[in-house]
Amino acid sequence: MQDKLTETLAVNTGNMIASLNLQVATLQTARKEQDEEITKLKAENDKLKIENQALKKEVMKHEPRADHIDHQQNRK
Repeated sequence: MQDKLTETLAVNTGNMIASLNLQVATLQTARKEQDEEITKLKAENDKLKIENQALKKEVMKHEPRADHIDHQQNRK
């Protein structure tokens, strides 16, 4: 009877370890995919920041600055 209990415990423990190993592998894969997505999004964010700065410079070329507008209004 003791041998059967020991065998059952050993099998259950082995199954639990295998299940946990599978969960760890799944989590590692998910983390790797998330890390890759984060890297991709950071690169896209950096690109958008550069585009945003360029657009701001372009707007500044074509719009009078607020202090110039105030100064012109004060002269009238």
